Amino acid sequence: MWKAFVFLSAHYAFLTGIGILSYGIGRRLTQRIHYDSPAEQFSFCITLGLGFIAYLLFFIGALGILYHGLVLAVMGVIFLLGLSVWKEVFQGASSVRWRSTIFFSLATLLFIPVLLMPLYPPTTFDSTMYHLAYAKIYTQTHRLTLTPYLRYPVSPQTNEMLFTLAFLLYDDVSAQLIQFLMMGVLGIGLFALGRRLFSQRTGVWAAAIYLSNPMVLWLGASAYIDIGLALFVMMATYALFNWMELREKAWLILGAFFLGFAAGSKYSALFFLILFSLIVLYIGLRDRKPFSFLLFIALAVCVAFPWYFRNWYYTGNPVFPFFGQIFGYGLLNYQDLQGMLNDLLHAHGTGKSFQSFLLLPWNLAFKQTKYLMEAPYSKIYLFALPFLLLSLRRPKIRDLFIIVFLYTLFWFSSAQMLRYLIPIIPLLSLIVAASIEQCLAFIIPKRLEGVQKGFLTLAISVALLIPGWFYATEIVCREGFPPSTKIEQADYLAKKLPSFRAYQYLNQTRGRNYALYALFDANMAYFSDGTFMGDWFGKGRFERIYSQLSNPRDLHRELQLLGANYFLIRRDRVGMSFPEEDGFFQSHFKQVYKSDHVLLFEIL
Repeated sequence: MWKAFVFLSAHYAFLTGIGILSYGIGRRLTQRIHYDSPAEQFSFCITLGLGFIAYLLFFIGALGILYHGLVLAVMGVIFLLGLSVWKEVFQGASSVRWRSTIFFSLATLLFIPVLLMPLYPPTTFDSTMYHLAYAKIYTQTHRLTLTPYLRYPVSPQTNEMLFTLAFLLYDDVSAQLIQFLMMGVLGIGLFALGRRLFSQRTGVWAAAIYLSNPMVLWLGASAYIDIGLALFVMMATYALFNWMELREKAWLILGAFFLGFAAGSKYSALFFLILFSLIVLYIGLRDRKPFSFLLFIALAVCVAFPWYFRNWYYTGNPVFPFFGQIFGYGLLNYQDLQGMLNDLLHAHGTGKSFQSFLLLPWNLAFKQTKYLMEAPYSKIYLFALPFLLLSLRRPKIRDLFIIVFLYTLFWFSSAQMLRYLIPIIPLLSLIVAASIEQCLAFIIPKRLEGVQKGFLTLAISVALLIPGWFYATEIVCREGFPPSTKIEQADYLAKKLPSFRAYQYLNQTRGRNYALYALFDANMAYFSDGTFMGDWFGKGRFERIYSQLSNPRDLHRELQLLGANYFLIRRDRVGMSFPEEDGFFQSHFKQVYKSDHVLLFEIL
C-alpha cells in the first residue's frame, strides 16, 4: 500500500511541477494582459506555457541535443526566470480562504476514481502505435529523427513533444498525466469563458457538462493528442471572443499562437485556422484595419510552420500523407494513400447522405458505436437541443453555435470518428449550459437568496457530473488500483496485450540491439526497444510479408531486405496455415518464444 501511495504522489507531484512551470512561462509572457478572473489567468497562462515548452523541445530535438541533463537544466533556468511570478503565486495562495481549501479537498476525495484513470500503463491503440512510440524514439536517439516504419512517419507533433518531455524526466504514465492536466485546464478555461460571456452559473454548468462525458475522461487519461487539440482550439476561441469585445491586440496575438499550436498538433485544426482567419478578415475590413488579419494569419502560420516544413523536408509533402496526387506520396504509394483514406473516410459512420445528416443528433446520442466509439459522449446534448434552438436569439450563443455547426458539418463530410468531435465539445457544452440557464430563469423563483441559488447551482452541477463519475468508478472497480511497480505493470500489460511478453523477452535479452518485423501487431510499436517494423501501410506494409507466408524462401528474402533479424507473428490474426515443418523454414527461422497468440522467431 505504501508503494502505491508513493507512486500516486510522485506522479501527481510531477504533474503539479509541469503545471507550475507552464503557468510561470505563460504569466511571464502575458504580464501586460489584464485578466477578467483568476480562472481566466490560470487557463491562459498554463496553455501558453505548455505550447512554449512543446516548441522548445522541438527546437532542442531538431538540433540533436535532446538529453535528460540538458532539458532538466533548461527547465531549471526557465523556473528561475519566473521568480517574480512565483512571488505573485505565493501571495495568491496565502490569501485562499479555509472554506475553499476544505471544498477543494472534499472534491478531490470525491473524484479519486477520475484521478486514478491516467495512472494505468498505456494500452490504448493509437497511443502505443505511434504517439508514445514517437516520444520513445526521440528520447532514445536524442533527436527528432524520421520514423519510417510508424503509421505516420511524420506529422504535426506538438503534443508528442510534451510526451517526450515526460519520457526524459519521468515515464510513460506521466505522459498520460499531461493530457489529464490539459483536460483539467480546459475545464477551468471553460468555466472562465462561461463566466465572462454569460454568468458564473453558466461557467460551472459548462465545465460540469464537459467533464460528464466519458469520452473526455477517457481521452484525458490516454496518451492521445485530442484533448490537447481541444484545449488549444478552445483557448483560441476564447482569445478571439475577448479580442472582438475589447479590440486589444494582445488577445489577437494569443489567439494566433493557440491556433498555431493547434495546427501543429493535428491537421484537422486547419479548419479552425481558416474559419477564424476569415472572421478576423471580415472584422478587420469592417473596422478598416486590415493589419489585424495580416498579423493574425502571419503569427498563426509561423507557429505551425516548423512541423509542416519538417513534413516537406522528409517527404516533399507538407501535409503528408494527404494530397499525395499533388505533392507526391513520399514514403507511401498510391495504394497506401487510398487505404488510409478509405479507413478514415468510409470505414466508420452512417454515410454522408442528407438523411444521415438530419439523423445525426439522434445517432450521436443512441448509435455512437457506428462512429468507432472508444468511450461514449453524454446524451445531454440531444435532450438540451430544444433549449438550445430557443436560445439562438442571443448573439453570443448564436456565434458559438455557428462555429460548432460548421465544424460538425466538416466532421460529417470527412472522417466520422467519434473522438474527432472533441474540439467542439467544450463550446457545445458552453452553449448548452447557457441555454439551460436561460430557460430555467423562467422557472426558478427570482426571490431565492444567494445561498439558495448557490446550493441549486451546486446540486445541478453534481447531477451533471454523475455520468462521468460512474464511468471512472466502473473502470477503477474493474481494473483495480493502478499497478505501481515494474513487475505489477508488466503483469497488467501482459493481461491486456497478448503479445507483450514476447516484446519483454526481446528487450531483456537484446536490449535495443535488434530489428523486429511484427505481422498484424502494429499497435505494439511502443513496446519494442529495438527497431520496429510492420503496419498496413508504408515501407514495412503487411502485404509485403503476408503474401510470402506460404513460401519460406521468399519470406526470408523479404525480411532480410527489410533488415529484420526477428520475426513475430500473431497466430490469432493470421488466416492461413504457417509452414513451420518446412525444412528451409526450420533452418532459417529459430523459434525463441511461443504462446497461444504469438510466435517469435530469430531470423538466421
